[in-house]
Amino acid sequence: MKKTLLTSAALGLMAGPVAAAEAPLMIGVTMTGEAAAQVAIDGDQFVLPDEQERMSAALQALPDKSRPVTIAVLGKVAAPYRVIGGILYLTQSAGFTQITVLNEPPAG
Repeated sequence: MKKTLLTSAALGLMAGPVAAAEAPLMIGVTMTGEAAAQVAIDGDQFVLPDEQERMSAALQALPDKSRPVTIAVLGKVAAPYRVIGGILYLTQSAGFTQITVLNEPPAG
C-alpha cells in the first residue's frame, strides 16, 4: 500500500475555514437604441456612451474590488459586442477581476 504525504500548505488549505460566497455586484444592461444602453449599478442609472466617465468614476468608488461582478444583458434587443465590451473594459479598469456576463436572448 502506497502512502501519500500532504505538504503543510495543503493541510492548511484543507483545515482552513470556508468563507461564505459573496453576493455579486449586479450590473444591469438594457439597450435603448442601436448604440445606446441603459446601465444600472447599485441603484444608479447611466446612459452609455454619454455617461461613460460618470459610470467609470462610480465603479472606481465602489469598495471591495475582489467581489465578483455579474453583467446581466436584458431586454428584447440584442446588445452589440462593442457595448458589452465597453462595459467589461470599464469594470476591469476599475479593478474588478471576477466578471461574468449573462445574456437573455432576444425573443423571436
